[in-house]
Amino acid sequence: MYSFLLIDDHSMIRAGMEVLLRAEYSNCSFDEASNEKQSYKFLINKKYHLILMDINMPDTDPFRLLQFIKKNQPDTPVLVLTMNDELSFAGRMFKLGINGYVNKSADNAIIIKAVRTVMAKGIYMSDALKESLLTTFITNKVANPFEELSEREFQVVRELLKGQTIAEIAESLGINVSTVSTYKGKAYEKLGITKSSVVELVSLAKVYGII
Repeated sequence: MYSFLLIDDHSMIRAGMEVLLRAEYSNCSFDEASNEKQSYKFLINKKYHLILMDINMPDTDPFRLLQFIKKNQPDTPVLVLTMNDELSFAGRMFKLGINGYVNKSADNAIIIKAVRTVMAKGIYMSDALKESLLTTFITNKVANPFEELSEREFQVVRELLKGQTIAEIAESLGINVSTVSTYKGKAYEKLGITKSSVVELVSLAKVYGII
């Protein structure tokens, strides 16, 4: 029997994925989680054949969740199913060990193809993403400046874009306020943002599909 863990904050998405997967794998079971904390109890107590997860959920740090998955279930393939722009997020997610990245707006046939690919221990990505990564490899130049950010810098930037204060970010990530300020400063420098205002950051993030 195949076992699947569906991590998404929308019950309709989870229900839809279950219907889609049951049509492909008749003998299977499902567990569902809507955020990071709920995911942990399943990941600790049960092994899965596939984990499908969104990377944009309330009360969830997708980077921390992926690290937890890879630590506790290193052999389980992870397929990201999200609305987040792949050219802005997928490269970073693959570096953390995911096996595939698909947009929720994709046709069911594409989603199933991605599922089959990662369950066969392959890597799934769109042609557009392959071309982008190949261009980066050949030219040794990252087209998206947000890709230059470290994991922590990117986390801080994402929280700033949500309207969080330095103190709130520090509490959320479990680090010092001064450390958050340091990450913010480094991120702004790499992005070429000279002002401390978030307005410039928001404008740049819109250009590259971060928000």
